[in-house]
Amino acid sequence: MFPFIKTRHFLKNLLPENYIDIHNHLLPGIDDGAKTIQETTELIADMKKLNIQQSIATPHTFNLKWNNTSQTIKIAFENATVNSANKSFLKKYASEYMLDSSLITKMNQGELLCIHDNFLLLELPLLSSPFNLYEMLFEIKIKNYKIILAHPERYLYLHNSIAKYEKLKEFGVFFQLNLLSLTGYYGKIIQKKALELLDSDLYDFTGSDIHSKTEINQFKTVKLQIPNKKKMEHLLLNNSIFLK
Repeated sequence: MFPFIKTRHFLKNLLPENYIDIHNHLLPGIDDGAKTIQETTELIADMKKLNIQQSIATPHTFNLKWNNTSQTIKIAFENATVNSANKSFLKKYASEYMLDSSLITKMNQGELLCIHDNFLLLELPLLSSPFNLYEMLFEIKIKNYKIILAHPERYLYLHNSIAKYEKLKEFGVFFQLNLLSLTGYYGKIIQKKALELLDSDLYDFTGSDIHSKTEINQFKTVKLQIPNKKKMEHLLLNNSIFLK
């Protein structure tokens, strides 16, 4: 499927200057990302060295696991940005919402935090598809949200048919590639699917999904092959629309 490739790249070397990250877990103490403000500050300093110069913080909101609200996220953001260096990097806050019935309830109460305007970052369960997936997506769409699906390459139940991805795209869902998927960080199967979706022009945006220094190191130490470097470079620039 992919052309023969000789060149391998460190992921950090593919990022354009002033890359904007729209998916990360930098806010301290509210999910499985940074635990303290000090850790937030250290991660931001490391991300700047990767050419990531601005970001939108997207902590998890996941019923019964990370029960975040607009208020808890706002407080964590304010705590993290007391430091001026952090404030210049963390430009906004939103959330990565698990798609389930509790999300629909939150939406009907008007509590959802968007990345930009009405762009809403969603994730699905990793191992099994919601039985009413399209019904919930429809409810979100009729509220005039634009849906960005985080890391579609990681949902194994979509892997057996490219038509499942195409159906989501036809439904108006935007796809956000986890950059680390290209390195094999989540496994070879997910790496292969990420390359397939990239080659098929199904991605719209990208994100680091950085939680800790473990992910930072992947950007610096793992070389990867990209079937079409120019296509990848173009994709990486798409995030710029979110901080205009």
